[in-house]
Amino acid sequence: MLEINDKLRLVLSDIKNISNLLKFDILVVGAGARILVFDTQYNIEGRATKDLDFAVKVNDWNNFESFSVQMTQGNNARFKRTRVEHKFIHISTNLEIDIVPFGAIAQPSQILEWSDGNQMSLLGLNEAFSTAKIINIDGLELKVVNPYALLVLKLIAWNDRQEIKDLEDINFILKNYSDDERILVELLNEITQEVIEYQDGGIFLLGQDIRRTFNETIISKLQQILQRILQNQDRLFSRLISRINEEDWDAQFDAIAYRFQIFKKAIEYNL
Repeated sequence: MLEINDKLRLVLSDIKNISNLLKFDILVVGAGARILVFDTQYNIEGRATKDLDFAVKVNDWNNFESFSVQMTQGNNARFKRTRVEHKFIHISTNLEIDIVPFGAIAQPSQILEWSDGNQMSLLGLNEAFSTAKIINIDGLELKVVNPYALLVLKLIAWNDRQEIKDLEDINFILKNYSDDERILVELLNEITQEVIEYQDGGIFLLGQDIRRTFNETIISKLQQILQRILQNQDRLFSRLISRINEEDWDAQFDAIAYRFQIFKKAIEYNL
């Protein structure tokens, strides 16, 4: 059972209670999932976050409005609305909460259009939900997106909104994910034949998990996004590097570029 700080537990508990009441499935995504998977389980600290992201599985906009109303107007309401339809403030902690509806509401295009005209791609969320792990968090059982599905959602989110925090989380996962047992079992031939280096095994596993789980439309989209990132790496990756230790700036840049190159190769490689 995971142990987390009081603020995060309170938010998770309040969201869980609402989803239980309305019988809607909820999925922890975004930085919250990264915190639960890496910061807590791997004991590795990523970037700080002041917002948490959730996906709620609903059939239509009426379902989503019911969820929003329960959050903000129910008995002892724990959240308040903002000017953005899918963003809320958790009153007790002042944390910003992003609630994205998915499921039948976005069929068949997987594009969600908000009332202000803004569009949001929901590609990958159905697969992320079906492959999510149930994690016991201080007694709360929640579905949390797994690392490879989180990478997919982060890449699609970056493509939508161009926020550097998404690239920070992608780089963090690529840098820190590892599973020695799986590497030695699943990638032994590729390592022996020098197709990949052992040190790149974690990234390769993530790419292969994505390749096995997501359909060709999503795989093709990810390839396009990664190509776009690599084509603009001078501008993008420089923003991921601390200016405190300038003497190893080039080495840090090269390491980031290498991770993304290996990741693209891993998604494209057919084991």
